[in-house]
Amino acid sequence: MKNGVLRGALVAVIAAAIIIIVMYLLKETSVLSIISRTDPKLLIGGAAVEVFGLFLYALSWHVLVITSGIKVRLRKSVEITWSSLFLLYVTPAGVLMDVSRALLMGKEGKNTSASTASVIIQRVLYAFAYAIITTTSIFMIYFTDRARFHLIYPFIIFVLITIAAGLFILLASRHKGLVGWTTNHVFSIYYRFVKKAKNVNKKIEEEAERSTNEFSEAISDMFRSPSGALASLIIIVCRLLLAALVSYWVFVSLNYFGVNFWEITLVMLVGEFVTSIPIGVPGMLGFVEAAMSLSYVALGVPFSIAIAATLLIRLILYWWDVLVTGLTASIYAGNIKTILHASGPES
Repeated sequence: MKNGVLRGALVAVIAAAIIIIVMYLLKETSVLSIISRTDPKLLIGGAAVEVFGLFLYALSWHVLVITSGIKVRLRKSVEITWSSLFLLYVTPAGVLMDVSRALLMGKEGKNTSASTASVIIQRVLYAFAYAIITTTSIFMIYFTDRARFHLIYPFIIFVLITIAAGLFILLASRHKGLVGWTTNHVFSIYYRFVKKAKNVNKKIEEEAERSTNEFSEAISDMFRSPSGALASLIIIVCRLLLAALVSYWVFVSLNYFGVNFWEITLVMLVGEFVTSIPIGVPGMLGFVEAAMSLSYVALGVPFSIAIAATLLIRLILYWWDVLVTGLTASIYAGNIKTILHASGPES
């Protein structure tokens, strides 16, 4: 309870600080006048493209779910994915997005362990997609404008770390024995710790071991069909490029061409990376805006234009997403509420 109060107070302080800073910047800069000159048709087009991007996100997971042996309709995968995305956007615990997908799929009578494995594999593939797009952007910037290449050294470090982490997880996951040994070894450590704190009966221990074995089997089975993982990876790359295209359209709507598509793509990936940091702030509001604005300024974009562009990009890639996924979640609300209420007493 105490930790919850402190976390809530921290979020409230951060939100208040963000509001104050935004109000100050809007008052002291020409951001509002810049935004008022945007082409609304391009912004509407960007919103439409983003809806398709959300569909691609769901499709990339659907492919993995099918590959893992679960038979489910594409519409159901989209409903579950978009509903879980809504939890990511509006709750401090971003991990709920991944957990809720597996739980909701289990609510549909599907294999929860296989669903969980598909979620984890999608995360791994996202890391590869980040690496692919970042590497492509770096090479494109190098060959088109070497004078600006020194500005993107941090991105080079980021892609190397991402590739290393992704390769390690992928190679480890391909070996059933290694996955099984790791999951069971981690469980045994956890079990010994819990057993010291309170009594745990044999049935609970056996159930947990069975779940870890099913999870290991699901990951191994998924990698027996690399075509599914490859198809999902290609879809994820397309989804991220569409998000970059939306960002590019925002700059076009502002009639500013001081940065090219690949530089904008790198900044978009920075925003995606900051969003994934689990510090308990819904949608990482404020942090993403600050990171993107500073990145644009570092690339030579005037301060006012950088802020205006960032606010418009977040309007489409965050607030518009909240509306779309929120409407989907409201349709699917019965299942979400059932899952949350059911998991409450257990946690």
